[in-house]
Amino acid sequence: MIARRHVFHIGGYDPISPEQQVNRLERSLSVFQRTWGVRAGIVSAIEATPVSAFWVVEASGPNWSTRTSYEMLRWDDLILEDHARGMWSRLWQSFVTLVDFIVTGTLFRFMYANWKYAGFFLFPYLYVAGFIGCGVAVGYGLAWLTGVTGFPAGVLGTAAAVGVSAGLLRLLGWRRPINHVFDDWIFSREFVYGRRPRMDARIDRFAERILDRVRNADVDEVVIIGHCLGAALVMDAVARALKRDPELARRGRSLCILTVGSTIAKFSLHPRGERIRQAAQAVAGETRIPWTEYHARDDAISFYRFDPVMLKRVSRERSGGRPDIRRVQLHDMMDRASFRRHRFNFMLLHYKFLMGNSVRANYDYCLIICGPLPFEEITSPRGGVDRFGEDGALLPHASSGTAAAASRSADAAVVGVA
Repeated sequence: MIARRHVFHIGGYDPISPEQQVNRLERSLSVFQRTWGVRAGIVSAIEATPVSAFWVVEASGPNWSTRTSYEMLRWDDLILEDHARGMWSRLWQSFVTLVDFIVTGTLFRFMYANWKYAGFFLFPYLYVAGFIGCGVAVGYGLAWLTGVTGFPAGVLGTAAAVGVSAGLLRLLGWRRPINHVFDDWIFSREFVYGRRPRMDARIDRFAERILDRVRNADVDEVVIIGHCLGAALVMDAVARALKRDPELARRGRSLCILTVGSTIAKFSLHPRGERIRQAAQAVAGETRIPWTEYHARDDAISFYRFDPVMLKRVSRERSGGRPDIRRVQLHDMMDRASFRRHRFNFMLLHYKFLMGNSVRANYDYCLIICGPLPFEEITSPRGGVDRFGEDGALLPHASSGTAAAASRSADAAVVGVA
């Protein structure tokens, strides 16, 4: 069993501060305690630098206890710099991005890989198109009311379209994630073309932190977690670490990778995404590093049932591949009332992979980061469902026959609902 663990977390394009991350984790741990009958909490202050933030989580049941060093690898400052750009610059750069993704065929590859993700790419552009349509309607309405015709009517319509569009974007740009998603796509285009030297340097620092912890941390297991765009950054950082130290996976500590809500393919499907393609292949080729990726049908902001290494659609979950692909159902991780209430809150569902479950399920983020089961067991098809009693006590393994039957039953259930 795992008594000491070090967790690295690399988030997606989300400018969350260490304090905000701690608050999110505290809420998740509160739910985790109620669901699994355990005790869990953050027991240290935050130690933060511009590159990382660190704190300690302790969890325990009647017959186990685990201490987790949780380290958030940061790039929130770079995201906030993007958010500070002006509206007209954002619109122009987002238009350049749209043209690039169409001309290179990347958008059409998104459609093949996962049509929902293609919709996520397009939705801020559709918002802006709707704003322009409202502006044109207002302009021509004013022309009709004032009796203006011909060229003056065109000028009035254009001016109204620009003014109304700008006003609506200022009013709704941050209330809806329009500006945020535009900045995300601008970043993605610039990153894939190698035009983000500061981000490139930050990933080098991530690789250094990973090397240091694997070499020196007094722990049983090191788990690197990447969410959303952060999954691609995990690939890049780990590939760089392996290049510097090809023996990294033999350093005596179990090094494991978890990717959830992954968007590795947003870079790999671009013709200029060779670096991320090679990074994912390098990580997949190091078979001594377990790598599990979770997919969920209700997560529209990810590539459901799409292999991030082979860049092919998969028809079912895959065990023993690189990575192990597990399909889970978000509605199995939430009570029915909560799922119905948030059914169309796509951002919340996307972040559900990083929250405590209100229902015991085969995937549970808190159980992975601070439970006693080793990575390869807690990310097995059944997860921790059969290993914990109502009081949070760790139960012995079932007999091999019972375990095999339970595994086959779980696999059949997953295939049936996915």
